[in-house]
Amino acid sequence: MFAIQAARAGAAMPPTRAAMSRVRTILRPVAIAILLPMCWLATTLPMSSPTGSRAYAEEEKSSLGIIHFVKRGEVGALSVQRIEEYLRQMLDAAGYAKMIAAKTTETGKPLGGGAAAAQRDRPASPGTKALEKADKLMAAARDMLAESGENAEDAAKLLRAASDRYEQNFAELVDFSRLTDAYVALGSLALDAGDQKTAGEWLTKALVVQPSLVVDARKHKDLKVFVEKTRQALDAKPRADIGVECREEGSDVYVDGVKIGTAPATAKDLAFGTHYLQVRKSTAAPWGQAVALKGKPLSVRAVLQIEVAPQDEIAVGVSPDDIKDMANKGNFGEKIFKNSGSMYARQVGASHLLFGLVSKRPSSLELHLFLYNAKTKKTCSIDKIEYAPNLSNLQMQTLDAESKVHAALQNCSSDVAVVPSCYAGAPEVPDVAPDAPDIVTPPDDNPRVEPKVEPKVEPRVEPKIEPKTDTKVKPKVVKDPIPDDPYAKLLDPDKDKDATPIYKTWWFWTAVGVVVVGGAGAGIYAGSQSGAAASGYGAHVQF
Repeated sequence: MFAIQAARAGAAMPPTRAAMSRVRTILRPVAIAILLPMCWLATTLPMSSPTGSRAYAEEEKSSLGIIHFVKRGEVGALSVQRIEEYLRQMLDAAGYAKMIAAKTTETGKPLGGGAAAAQRDRPASPGTKALEKADKLMAAARDMLAESGENAEDAAKLLRAASDRYEQNFAELVDFSRLTDAYVALGSLALDAGDQKTAGEWLTKALVVQPSLVVDARKHKDLKVFVEKTRQALDAKPRADIGVECREEGSDVYVDGVKIGTAPATAKDLAFGTHYLQVRKSTAAPWGQAVALKGKPLSVRAVLQIEVAPQDEIAVGVSPDDIKDMANKGNFGEKIFKNSGSMYARQVGASHLLFGLVSKRPSSLELHLFLYNAKTKKTCSIDKIEYAPNLSNLQMQTLDAESKVHAALQNCSSDVAVVPSCYAGAPEVPDVAPDAPDIVTPPDDNPRVEPKVEPKVEPRVEPKIEPKTDTKVKPKVVKDPIPDDPYAKLLDPDKDKDATPIYKTWWFWTAVGVVVVGGAGAGIYAGSQSGAAASGYGAHVQF
């Protein structure tokens, strides 16, 4: 029945649909012949592509060199060093960039030639082995304290053994926080046992080596209070400086694990107590000396044992000091930095250079990062990272910084054209720039301003002086009756105005009458004398 219905359906099928069916029957083998090779390629390429991509990734993997971070404001050198080292460790652990050794970026050349051979051929020194043993003792002591408080005495023995090894082999010790951790742990155990004197001695040692020591109050509140008391007692003692000299040029000087410069260098304002001096050079064995500072300045001379001849070292094309100087000023946009940075990166074998600046703010420390691409010669700015003043959030914030550096390595298209504002002196550039056009552009306005000021000043001064002198002098000359008479001041001017003329007075005419009467009487008396006298008198008159 189904066959009959199918036959009827085929008989009733329109001619167009029958033609399309025949076309599909013909094209189906052709389509299969085309799709089979394509499917084979699709299944083959994905299997081989991972190998090719891994090889490409190995070739294109970035190599990152970190230039020592600089600081601005009242930021401790130890805080800057801790941020830099922690970020280096996180970047190295991430593995997406090959980290250039710190010694390579510091010296400006890879560890090759005589220096590299000396490093490779040198067996592990007794000091290095002792420091490794001290690390194991510290780890064992922590485990014992974490398990139970009953093992405090045994843990203290292990901690004292570790601290002794650190102190005896400090010349090769890089991270002095390991030594301070041993001191703090011993101080904490002594404080728990009620021995405050011993606790103060251990904590004083820790504060001398690391003045910025911070204790987590959540774990041990009493220890934090005791540390602050110990710090106050230590600050009351006198401080002094230590100068370190060395004949070998380019020798780096460290005090308590913090680099203070190149010899000769001076560490200033050091606390009362024992300090650890180190002098390092790539071609010499490390040198160290423990110094007990007691409030008076000291001077120490270091003598290095050279292990590699200078002629065996690779010549340096770009000095690391030049790169550090430009980075310290923030001159990332200048052409000389772009060219020198590219040469320096090629010199140390880095594709990127990471620069950093740590600045002090009232409530935080800010880390500003700048990533330089040696291929494009561009420097991109990375968003700032804020740390707590005591670096209590060091791990979380550094993890954030590591992710931002990773993003910048993948995309570093922007370029820092001017000096960043976080660098000292940068705000002076925009402040000085607008002042120049204000002085230069309006030179024609100066002569207009000057004549306006001069006529306004002169007429105001002259009328104030002249009328005052005229009004004061003229009345005095007119009213003074006898200006040349020295006794004029004795006269009463009011009395002179009211006095009667002399010829109108009675006593004047009385005197005149007396004179006239007296003269007449004298004439009569003269006429009544003798003749001789008269003739003589008359002859005299005739003559």
